[in-house]
Amino acid sequence: MAYGASTAGYARNAGKRWRGEDLARLRTLARQGAPVRLISLRLGRPDSAIRAKAGELGLTLSSAEPVIAPAPARTLSRTPRLDVPPARAHQGDLFAHA
Repeated sequence: MAYGASTAGYARNAGKRWRGEDLARLRTLARQGAPVRLISLRLGRPDSAIRAKAGELGLTLSSAEPVIAPAPARTLSRTPRLDVPPARAHQGDLFAHA
């Protein structure tokens, strides 16, 4: 059986033993300043496993700041739009011909 089941281009190594090449890659990515999530995806391990192993090895990981989306522009306005005709207040005209 292979070391990790390869799915969608990356190995799923959650719960597996850390190999020397995995540790070397973790060290390299941590030195390059890669965020935890990226390292997690590259090594196929959960974020918590990456943080735990980095702590054991004395590595400092950069945490990517969450991206906060700007507030949406207000689309509702109390001022009437001039390019749209006003809605009919009385719809009795629709059935006037009957």
